[in-house]
Amino acid sequence: MTNEPQTVSRRERLRVQTLQEIEDESFAIIDAGGVHTLSIAALARGMAMSAPAVYRYFPSRDALVAHLTTLAYRQLATAMSQAVADGGRRAPRARVGLLVAAYRDWALSHRRRYGMLFGERPDDAPGEVVVRTPLDEAMALLIDLLVALQDTTPAEATSGDRALDGQLRLWARAQERPDTTPRAARAAILLWTRIHGIVSLELTGIFANHTLEVQRLIDLEIDDAVRSLGPDS
Repeated sequence: MTNEPQTVSRRERLRVQTLQEIEDESFAIIDAGGVHTLSIAALARGMAMSAPAVYRYFPSRDALVAHLTTLAYRQLATAMSQAVADGGRRAPRARVGLLVAAYRDWALSHRRRYGMLFGERPDDAPGEVVVRTPLDEAMALLIDLLVALQDTTPAEATSGDRALDGQLRLWARAQERPDTTPRAARAAILLWTRIHGIVSLELTGIFANHTLEVQRLIDLEIDDAVRSLGPDS
């Protein structure tokens, strides 16, 4: 019995092509006016399709937005991962800078998609398992870079707060990095939240009429995170 390659049917090829067109048109609508402007009716008009035809791919607008959110997470995570990979054998501190720069560049280039990622989310159903997103992969990559920078002196491995240390260990395990020290986990969380805050404010234009250089603020946050890892970092 020979193993012949399976061929994709014409119907399946058309379905894949139409799905790609739905994604592209949906992102075009979001990029132009924000996620609140996306509707099945608007999407159908833009694609010269009927609304019932779109519903054959997505049962509701919420299902479509959830799908697009996952894609946008993947786009951002891919940009960050590629930036670090392009850094080759550069020092971990430099690669942290590349990762953060990619995060900021993607946000500035896709403002409304970025807003969609961090907007209000529906409450999880009771007992529902939290699903990891592609952005968790990028967070794990940041943790790895910070661990590579960390001074491994045991006395310096905790945050100084026993209750918080336990929470940080649980968080690191959720990121699939169970051997990460509380100190490195704390540095990763604080760096990410501070960069997110700076970028979010930048997107609102709050720095536009001031002399502050955003990149200098970001570089300072990276340096603070590195210093928090130990005297030899």
